[in-house]
Amino acid sequence: MSEKFPINQLKILLEKARQADSDCKQFGADHHKYQWNEPASLKEVEAFEKDMGILLPQEYRDFLLLAGNGGAGPYYGLFSLDEVRGWLSWKIEPEKEPWLYPGREALNGDDFEEEDEEEEILSTETDEEPEEVGDSYLRGCIPIGSQGDSYFMYLLVTGPNQGRVVYVESEISYIFFPREPGFLAWYTRWLREVAANYHIYWFGTNLDGDEEFLRKLYEETREEGEKRLIISSMQKFPVLSLESKKWISEISLEYVSKPEVNDILTLLWRVSPEKKDDFMEQRWNAGMYEEMIGEIFYSIYHLDQDKKRVLDHWGRRILEILPKVLQVQWYMAFDLLRQCSWLTLKDVKGLWDVAEKESKPELIRSFGAFSDAREHMELFLKVLEEREDLKLLNGAVLAVPVVRDELLLASMERVCQDFPYTMGLVEVTDWDDEEQVARWDRRCDEWTVCHNADLVLEQVRETFMNPKVSGTPRPRRMLLQVGARQDMGIDNPHKEGGIGVHPLIAVVIMEMSGRLPATASQWDKVLETMETLTLKPEERYWCSGGRSHWIYMVPPAPCTPLPEPYYYDLHDWSVIGRMKKLKTLIIERLCVDDFSFLAQCKKVETLSLYNTNFSDCRLILPMTSLKKADLRRCQLEYKEALDCMEQVDFRLLVGRGQ
Repeated sequence: MSEKFPINQLKILLEKARQADSDCKQFGADHHKYQWNEPASLKEVEAFEKDMGILLPQEYRDFLLLAGNGGAGPYYGLFSLDEVRGWLSWKIEPEKEPWLYPGREALNGDDFEEEDEEEEILSTETDEEPEEVGDSYLRGCIPIGSQGDSYFMYLLVTGPNQGRVVYVESEISYIFFPREPGFLAWYTRWLREVAANYHIYWFGTNLDGDEEFLRKLYEETREEGEKRLIISSMQKFPVLSLESKKWISEISLEYVSKPEVNDILTLLWRVSPEKKDDFMEQRWNAGMYEEMIGEIFYSIYHLDQDKKRVLDHWGRRILEILPKVLQVQWYMAFDLLRQCSWLTLKDVKGLWDVAEKESKPELIRSFGAFSDAREHMELFLKVLEEREDLKLLNGAVLAVPVVRDELLLASMERVCQDFPYTMGLVEVTDWDDEEQVARWDRRCDEWTVCHNADLVLEQVRETFMNPKVSGTPRPRRMLLQVGARQDMGIDNPHKEGGIGVHPLIAVVIMEMSGRLPATASQWDKVLETMETLTLKPEERYWCSGGRSHWIYMVPPAPCTPLPEPYYYDLHDWSVIGRMKKLKTLIIERLCVDDFSFLAQCKKVETLSLYNTNFSDCRLILPMTSLKKADLRRCQLEYKEALDCMEQVDFRLLVGRGQ
């Protein structure tokens, strides 16, 4: 244990940090609350070192023994030794050089094979799993804290950089070494910056020092990347001095014609919105159009700028230069343009003819967001006939205005027919085989299209059977998730003359009897003897993933097959007509595809169709035994038919066009 360890100084700084952030608003503070755990015992530390075959860096060791065994620290705080053990899934291998060092670049998936060969991390004679590959990159390190998601703080405990802290994403897609030479300097800086009330969401990634120090450092620096880092580091100060504001205004002139100036924009905005606006005008006049599209986007969504004012100022200028800029920027430009109240799809759809193939999927999705999109259905219908470029087809599926349109209904039905759920998966036996991978990719795109097309088709069908009425809640649609649909054979072809059963009816029957009938004769018997049927969107019938007026059902038992000639059908409710002894029929808050089965319910005495899409009153005329009927919140047509049923006590009032 070092006698020079500044435990008293740390305690003072910790108290100052706690007072400065008493509401625990700094990132992760609500987790550790500026409290250390009880210090570790010497026995615990030595046992850990013995198990790992290492000696911990002195500063970190002293912290464990004198300050706390984890607790208050950057991000979500520091791990205890037990937590370190829990997260440590790799071998430290102190006899080997650590793979991580300052300057080591992050990897992507394509880099692993090359790195394995160069570093001899893996033996070519073994068949180690990919996750073990990742672990080997962390040799020489222990995890000391979490930054959230898959990002962690590590401490190098072996090699020439022993004692350095490093930030690493678990897939090695991000590696960052804070500049502090050791654990104590890094930790002390965190306490100082919290106590100073700095903005430290990504603590350690910017530079240490106050405003004056950073300004002076900028003047002494010649390297462009270092200058950029200094500018970014200025954002940590909660209030900028007059000297810093003047300095920012002056150095901004260096960046008028340079890319990636969001940090400059942020600082200029803090100086004054007018300064930021002047800078953007200079960049526009300098022809930085492509960069400016992103910067206008940034101004709206990250600088609390008045969206309408910004769009009114820049919208028409963006539209004018759009044909001149790289089309990779179009998606962002259209995100801005579609929010311009004065702009319509009619004004921009001509860009379709000059758009590159790669731009069209995103462009068609942007077109669908314009308020007048439904007036240009011909464009969407044309793209919905695409069968080769599935990304483009999927873009059209997601963008098409959902309206009551026969051509749209037919088009979406064709898409669903051409890309059914039942198409088999493509097996890949060799991922180096380009043809196999291409077929697999194609099948994935097909599945995406069929999934999205099916959802949109449900919406289109709903516009036909259930028009939305302002101020009235729409009945619920009962759907099934894709896996359940496949298991139940929902989309499989069925023999002519089969008997369709809506899955909700099967669920209710199972709930009433404890199980589903196993044979066709048992089904016939159950249907013939039922006297009461209640169908409502009860929460016990729901899965996760509910929508505003659609809900995903819990499949019956789960996905119990039906005996021929019965089969599940999400759009068929006609089996209710086979319940010859039915006396009470309650269907409430549900959207039903076809109510024609009511004509067969001749013994029903009590009927409730409250808040359904029922409309044609003529359908209940054959229900000669009917005594009570609740038709509230139904958009009724042919109401004169009800006058012929004097024996029936109708409840009609409350909404839906009445």
